[in-house]
Amino acid sequence: MRLVSWGLLLLLVSCTTYSSTALGKPENNIKTSVFLSPKFELGPGSVANKFYFDVDFPRGHIALKSFNAEVVDEAGKSVPLQETYLHHWIVVKYHQPKNVSHNNNQTDIVELRNSGLCQEDVLGQYFGLGSETRGTATDIPDPFGIEIGNPSEIPYGYEEKWFFNVHAIDTRGVEDRMGCTECRCDLYNVTKDGNGKPLSPYYKGGLDCCPDNSHCRLKKGFKGPKRSLYLRYTVKWINWDNYVVPLKIYILDVTDILNVSKGMSPKHTCKVSESFL
Repeated sequence: MRLVSWGLLLLLVSCTTYSSTALGKPENNIKTSVFLSPKFELGPGSVANKFYFDVDFPRGHIALKSFNAEVVDEAGKSVPLQETYLHHWIVVKYHQPKNVSHNNNQTDIVELRNSGLCQEDVLGQYFGLGSETRGTATDIPDPFGIEIGNPSEIPYGYEEKWFFNVHAIDTRGVEDRMGCTECRCDLYNVTKDGNGKPLSPYYKGGLDCCPDNSHCRLKKGFKGPKRSLYLRYTVKWINWDNYVVPLKIYILDVTDILNVSKGMSPKHTCKVSESFL
């Protein structure tokens, strides 16, 4: 049995302004930009689980209208999921002090989660999830938009930035493609978690068994070249004005437990988990 605890919901807010402000709305043309993440390399059976901070992103006080992403090769061609499985990708907003150089070991950033119910930074991303996001429409109709870059919400001395987490698995020549994409521990020969602690004998598969730079078992004698890949993402937005009706992002989780008999729990128990029995 496989349990995947992901879900996405966009909640409309301030909808009372729709009828009064949409009429007579001035022209606010949608702008589009296409960006590439930093390069990551994958050989047959290998895994990349990368974090990229301060990625290219539209700046200023704007309203996001859509965000789409996919893995492409150096020629810009889409890579089939049968060859490179996009386990997940997420996009997170954060604040960082100005004039501080960025790296992948951030200690001074403040993550800005979505408006969802989950605790702390669990499922706090703005966009992303798994391979199913390829081809999924994310266009937001007028007059709605996701507000970002509001100067009044950025603390003095800080600036708004974005980071990506991209987790991809190269399944060319692997012994068991499904097992590799499900991160079965026996196929990766992984027995310890990221902190070096032994995994439970009941943990048969999940994120702990397919970390960055790990390898899934290949068919005997299979050889193939490494290739350079990128996450290509397309962002559409408009300039913010008083005619835009703001949206908030909520991500719900199937594992979230609420004690109905005693009322809603003040702390939600969302989990990013996959289990295999």
